[in-house]
Amino acid sequence: MAELRTPLPKLQLTITMSIQAAEALSATVIFPFVPQFVRDTGITGGDERKTGYWAGVLESAFFVTEFLSVYSWGRASDRLGRRPVLLLGPLGLALSLIGFGWSKTFVSLVFWRSLQGVFNGNIGVLKTVTAEIADSTNLAQIMGLNSLGWSSGSALGPTMGGLLSNPEERWPNSFGKLQILRDNPYLLPCAAVGLFCLTFFFLGLGGLKEVLFLCHSRPTTERETPVAAAVDPSLTTGLLTNETTTYDAIAGADVIETSSGLNRIAGDDEVPTVRELLVPRLVIPLVNYGFFCFTQTVYQVLFPLMYSTSIQNGGLGFSPYMIGVTRGIWGIMNSFFVIFGDPRLIRWFGARTTYIFSFANTAICIGAYPLLSFFAQRARRVDVIVWGIVVVQLISNLALSMAYTSIQLFIVNSSPRPSALASTNSIAQMVSTITRALAPFIASALFAVSLELNLLGGCMIYIVLLGVAAMGIFSSLLLAHDPKDA
Repeated sequence: MAELRTPLPKLQLTITMSIQAAEALSATVIFPFVPQFVRDTGITGGDERKTGYWAGVLESAFFVTEFLSVYSWGRASDRLGRRPVLLLGPLGLALSLIGFGWSKTFVSLVFWRSLQGVFNGNIGVLKTVTAEIADSTNLAQIMGLNSLGWSSGSALGPTMGGLLSNPEERWPNSFGKLQILRDNPYLLPCAAVGLFCLTFFFLGLGGLKEVLFLCHSRPTTERETPVAAAVDPSLTTGLLTNETTTYDAIAGADVIETSSGLNRIAGDDEVPTVRELLVPRLVIPLVNYGFFCFTQTVYQVLFPLMYSTSIQNGGLGFSPYMIGVTRGIWGIMNSFFVIFGDPRLIRWFGARTTYIFSFANTAICIGAYPLLSFFAQRARRVDVIVWGIVVVQLISNLALSMAYTSIQLFIVNSSPRPSALASTNSIAQMVSTITRALAPFIASALFAVSLELNLLGGCMIYIVLLGVAAMGIFSSLLLAHDPKDA
């Protein structure tokens, strides 16, 4: 008989999806215009081929500061609660976005982008809350819906960045008349996303409930079950609720069995050390997560660089507007795929199979770049063949959301005990951020070097990155066949 699925905690899920979308919006809104913004600061000295170096530094700064802050956010949420940590994210992002759009120098761009990375560092806590408002019957569905928040934000962000940049040229009779927007051509998209972030902050302030079990002050007796701080009745199906307590003669203590299948000793709620967490069952998913984050980020970073670079220098010569429109169309397709495709495919084929298939598509996404460059240079324009390759690339990109959801299932089920869930997710986020910090600089620098020195016709970067993707596909074969067996 099929297991009945627990109803979704709709309000809490909506809020976490909104915060997830805010972080994706802030991370991606700059993609269409950041190459031109970097050139406008004068840091490239007028040499278009050097844009990759400095754009890579800018993007890497974001992920470096996220890496440095993510574990601290996780530990803070274990001690102070999830709610205050989550709410600081969209509030800080709104302020740092305004600063970024107002910048005039490359140094100020790096400063404000780094600050965005700090406030994006609470994303590990967000993933923890996602697991804590779920149980074993709806975890995959809730994770899939939360990935919808990220994918929707990732789609809307570049679209807004492309459509709202340079308002003096696009709307000369309305926004173009405002001196502040004429002096700061990229302030409008940043301010628009900042408004979204403030809206999501107030939504969370009014409706987000605390789901952390604050049990650190005293041990649990055999007659008690931990009670969540400010528990909302709609949250009684969380991973840390529906607990049953039994006495374990071997352990000499009460053992609390949770609805997720994870057991913990009553009163054993101390925050674990990194050494205690890094066991093989978690290390293998983390290695895979690192490969996925690196290759996905490489693809995302190269997208605006390659698409905005002139055809004679190996790109497609797209304007920020065209990049935004292209990303927007893909984003609409991706949102439908995440809603109707991801959960079903993961249930039908399993997390391991969908992850392997999804990760393999990163090779197609990256491999499309040299083909785009070759055919665009041969035709000296973006012709039907080039557009056909763009379509294939974007369709392959749709599958990447499944990899994110699938590997998260492995990571959540690899947590040694419920009290370690936030720390486990924080370590996973550290792996994510350090690989994503390296990816922009490596990809952008290789892109620039390949063009400047004409290495393998400017395609050396793609050979190297396809080799990395091949190693990632091999590591995916080491995953357990069932996340619960990780």
